[in-house]
Amino acid sequence: MIDKDLKIYDSVCTGCSACTEVCAFPDSEGINPIELILNNNGLAVPRINSDTCTECMMCYKACPTEEKIFNNNPTFISYKEKIGDCFYSYAIDNEHRYEAATAGVTTEIAAYLLDTKQVDGVISTYQDDNNNIITKIFTDSDEVKKSRGSIYRQVSLLNGLAKNIESSGLKKLLVIGLSCHIEGLKTLHKTNKYLKKNVDFITIALFCKQTKMEEFSTVERKMLGAEAKQKINYRGKGWPGITSAKGAKSLPFTNMKFSMMWSTFAFTPEYCFTCSDPLGIIADISIGDAWLHKYYTDKIGSSLIIANTVKGKSIVNAIAKDNKIFIDNETKENVIISQNEQMVRYKTENIKYRLSMFSKIKNINIVNKRYRYLSKFILIQKRIFEYMYEKNIISFVPNIILKVYSKVTSQLKRI
Repeated sequence: MIDKDLKIYDSVCTGCSACTEVCAFPDSEGINPIELILNNNGLAVPRINSDTCTECMMCYKACPTEEKIFNNNPTFISYKEKIGDCFYSYAIDNEHRYEAATAGVTTEIAAYLLDTKQVDGVISTYQDDNNNIITKIFTDSDEVKKSRGSIYRQVSLLNGLAKNIESSGLKKLLVIGLSCHIEGLKTLHKTNKYLKKNVDFITIALFCKQTKMEEFSTVERKMLGAEAKQKINYRGKGWPGITSAKGAKSLPFTNMKFSMMWSTFAFTPEYCFTCSDPLGIIADISIGDAWLHKYYTDKIGSSLIIANTVKGKSIVNAIAKDNKIFIDNETKENVIISQNEQMVRYKTENIKYRLSMFSKIKNINIVNKRYRYLSKFILIQKRIFEYMYEKNIISFVPNIILKVYSKVTSQLKRI
């Protein structure tokens, strides 16, 4: 986050890179005064060169975080009211449905929009064989399938994007990302003169309650017996999918010792605790896993879709009518339950208190005692389990104990 004094707060910066993309005054060599670097936690954050900065304030205007945190007071009820039309869905193409992370729905929508000329390009990310995160503007619907896997790492989706879009000459683009990426895209669209005048965006957000730092991947490689820095393949191979690395072991995505890193927020960056849009309703369409018992028998792949805008609803209905995806009506209540209702409630309330608790910015908001205790419990639990994973203590804990712990704490987390 960049404030009006051009002070940068790493703990609430998502690394979206809207700020670096909007800087209007590069130096004589074309280098912006603001650029992304990796901080001590291995996360991409902006840094301003005070010697070349003209204080044009464009980076401050483009940063989506301050507006979200300080001028926003979400509640679970108000958030729920904003959720659009909900559907259960999967790709009709069974091979694609089986191999993709969201039952093929996201990439089928992307391919459909390209094939029907509703967009000129699709902006998405994928991991190459060398474990590098690649952001690309896809113009071929078959190529879009490269991005059908999951990436549980920080993605600076907008880094270098404005120049790439301008040089490509493309005018209508679909952007696939997390809600924090879409937030950054929207502020960038407003503040970058070229994008504002020449480019229209359609947006898809993936459901997300947290992403992970690099330590998460390091622990996962040890569990798989993979080499350091080796690419990890997350999800795919049916539902809920597997985690694998070439030449190493494979583990079910629901493996207890793996999944505990999610439920305990181990290796989750601080900025995730200032998120107030876990279902991605800022986007035209949002998509996520169908974690509902009635769909558990489906081992090929299932997803949930939320059409949050008129444009989004029109796209979902059109692609279903064209027999590219299957859709069936679902309820808001079930979509919320599928993503852990307690956690959705937690992340759509009291953002200022979470800010003070997890990001060390002193702006404590009055909250009820239960919420306060829950926040403290989550923070303590996070630190304990990170230590257990780093020291490999977790491998000596029987799964039955982890299951009991998970069930007990899920009740404690009810707000």
